[in-house]
Amino acid sequence: MPDLPSATAHGHQPAGDAVLRIVCPTQKRLLPVLLAGFLLLFMLPKAVGSGTSEEVSWLPLVVLAAMCLLVLATLYRSFVFRDALCIYQGSEVPDGLLVVAASSIRSVRALPAPQAWSPEGKWDALGMYPGRIEIDTDSGAFRFGAGLSGYMVGETVDRIADFCGLAPEGWRSLQQQ
Repeated sequence: MPDLPSATAHGHQPAGDAVLRIVCPTQKRLLPVLLAGFLLLFMLPKAVGSGTSEEVSWLPLVVLAAMCLLVLATLYRSFVFRDALCIYQGSEVPDGLLVVAASSIRSVRALPAPQAWSPEGKWDALGMYPGRIEIDTDSGAFRFGAGLSGYMVGETVDRIADFCGLAPEGWRSLQQQ
């Protein structure tokens, strides 16, 4: 069974309210693994070789530690992180990181895929792109959908728009005309 975004009822939902919970699959990108391997391959001998004298230089070790943290963050974002969104339709909306009331959503829009040479395309290749779904609410807009492919973006936009009673915007609305 493929790892598709799923709409399931949250276990702790208020009585009588509808909930749409969408969890995106992990991104599973190969480029962060290759980048991490090559970066550590070049940095590790420099840090290990600097400890041969009596005076130990801490700068290469600090740079290596910072690079290791960056590599671990990139690997976590690519292989462990799952983007999740919970939309409540009703009176009681619990507090949470990505919990939104359906009545506050004004529009849902699928953004086009970033071009490979653009800065967004480079962040996407590293697995750090925030997602291709833009949700505009009363309090502001946010991005969602890290890890979704092109087909899954369209299906997720349709699912959110149907749940909130909206017409999807962007390239999906152009296809429907």
